Amino acid sequence: MNDHQDAFDRMQDLVLAIVDMINTGHKGGVDYGTGDRLSPVEAHTIQAVGDNQGLNLTALARAMNVTKATMSERVKKLTRQGLLRKSMALDNRKEILITLSERGRLVQKGHEEEHRKMFKLFASHYGDQTEEQLELFNRAFSDYLALARSIQGPKKTD
Repeated sequence: MNDHQDAFDRMQDLVLAIVDMINTGHKGGVDYGTGDRLSPVEAHTIQAVGDNQGLNLTALARAMNVTKATMSERVKKLTRQGLLRKSMALDNRKEILITLSERGRLVQKGHEEEHRKMFKLFASHYGDQTEEQLELFNRAFSDYLALARSIQGPKKTD
């Protein structure tokens, strides 16, 4: 193998190690202050709803880059748990809007606090270079994700 291939393989191993660490840390779910043990995708769904109150299912699925069917299952589960609410749009009785319940807001706050802790650790490590490092990481991970998706082919939609 050449040096570039070796470096790429090391990078891939590091990405997988990060994913494994996150999955291990979230095994069995995380309680963000409500007694509910939530997976990362559930916590991020609640975060997306909180950040975009009143989206319909289609818009929420698009915002999270998943199919409408996948988002429908997540929303059903989180609604049954009392973390999300569904209501009819005032201007369109066929459109269902998704919002956070009070318990969902607690999860959002707890989830945001976890992200703040991680950012503080990142920023304290990189100091004056934080902004540059964030730009570098974001660009590299975005490109890596786009390339990985191109290998998988087109995403199934509803």
